[in-house]
Amino acid sequence: MKTKQIISLFLVMMLLIMTSACGAPAADSSTASVGNETEIAQEGNAGAETAGVDAFAELPDELGIGNNVAAVPEMYSNLDLSKPVNINIYMVGDTPADWEAVAEAANEYLEPFNTTISATFLSYADYTTLYPLALQGEDCDIIYTAGWCFLGSEAAKGSFVELTDEFLNSYMPLTAKYQKADSWAEIMVGGKIYCVPQNMTEASHKFVAIRQDLAEKYGISELSTWDDYTNYLLTIAEKETPESGIYAYAAASDNNELWDVYREGYNVRTVVDNDLLDLTYIYTDESTIPSIEDIQLVYATDEFRSFCDEMKKLADAGVWSRSALTNSVTDDEAFAALQGASIAWNSSVFSYIKTAEQTDGVTCAVYDLASDKPTAAAYGNGGMAIASSCRNPERAAMILDIMENDTYLNTLIILGMEDVHYEMQDEGHYVETEKAVDYPIWGTSASWAIKNYKLVDASMDPRQQEIEADIEARGETSPTRTFAFDDSEISEYTAAIKNILNDYVPSLQLGLTEDIDGALNEMMNKLEAAGLQTYLDEFETQYNAWAAEQ
Repeated sequence: MKTKQIISLFLVMMLLIMTSACGAPAADSSTASVGNETEIAQEGNAGAETAGVDAFAELPDELGIGNNVAAVPEMYSNLDLSKPVNINIYMVGDTPADWEAVAEAANEYLEPFNTTISATFLSYADYTTLYPLALQGEDCDIIYTAGWCFLGSEAAKGSFVELTDEFLNSYMPLTAKYQKADSWAEIMVGGKIYCVPQNMTEASHKFVAIRQDLAEKYGISELSTWDDYTNYLLTIAEKETPESGIYAYAAASDNNELWDVYREGYNVRTVVDNDLLDLTYIYTDESTIPSIEDIQLVYATDEFRSFCDEMKKLADAGVWSRSALTNSVTDDEAFAALQGASIAWNSSVFSYIKTAEQTDGVTCAVYDLASDKPTAAAYGNGGMAIASSCRNPERAAMILDIMENDTYLNTLIILGMEDVHYEMQDEGHYVETEKAVDYPIWGTSASWAIKNYKLVDASMDPRQQEIEADIEARGETSPTRTFAFDDSEISEYTAAIKNILNDYVPSLQLGLTEDIDGALNEMMNKLEAAGLQTYLDEFETQYNAWAAEQ
């Protein structure tokens, strides 16, 4: 592995220099701080000098293609590395076939740090149930999180270690040096930091992918609107499903993906995205902060009510199984296995398209059905947190620091093993090998959270390049992206509200509720009884205070 050889040579050279140097270790007392709650100063690191050699002296000023970083134990002089420790990482998603091989390579690289890593994967079908339980166990050290993945609710419950400026500088010096200063504001909860967000921005837009060969089989050439898309789904349900058994959309558990596609068509954006507990507004432009009167619980909006009607029409037509609520096979997996004729999500749909198109005669297409104001880049789409139950939080911090910033380990987790899962064409471009199917590139949730810059697949589907370039050119940033709602003081209300939403929303999204108005009214009455107004009052107080400072 070329990258590993270069970094290992650098590590050996550093150790030889340190061995030959004389003098006692010198302490560097300079520290970095989180200024104004959002900026991490990059002024140096405690314990940066050992044996007369500054372990940070030769590091590049910033991360980027060609700016390789190799972590060495001397960077973590505040830690006692004398005892071996294993750090278990929880990720959302299915276990890659070659994960153990990748972990073995990572552990070989981490030998100088006397630390190993392992992982537990929470499948997409079960993660909403298993995630909170994982944080109550003793084997969770580091865990993936995001605004859509329990960040707010679990931080409010105290499930994550707070990453103070002192903690970052003591145990995560590379993160303190390299993390983008403006990234922290997007993931704060109650003015505090509980995870390290991804270190690059990218468009967060949703598309639909379809079986184009099936569309053309029934005289459908392309899709431009939501109505075009539903016509495709209904056509497949009527004509193809009885013939081949392929569902038009093999939904599972809920229909959050389709809801995201639908709402983006109406410029519905979230201010609070806490699992199913979403507060939304109608986006107008980047500089217009919505007033408190413009923000609603999404289930009280006309847009969601209309969506429920659409979903019932599709469900009644057999677009997906009537047992979709308990389906353990995700829509993505079904699409890749040719059991479903459509999926909806972000650029990840292209990885499932690639698998599907390996079958002769299968062709797929991706369509952007949203408005002319796609959601632009954000840091908060993914992050990694240290669990409060972690028995070695400082060691976990070191591992996270290396995962985030060390070129070799970062690339290993994102792309897999060089010359096994991919080959580098040059410093910024790679090509997948046949083995990539066993460790899909960007396929683990950790890879979403630790990316620093864009490595480009030289063989990237031209369709993906085109649609991503278009979104990046047109994307508009949400004016509320730096607002973070802290519901820790009303957490019992939040929990009660979410329990009720879990009882109603998935069925509504899947169109399996016969009386939509009756169910929505019943749900809203229960929410009011559970303290929804108390929740909204607290939100209003915090939101108005935040808006006044903008």
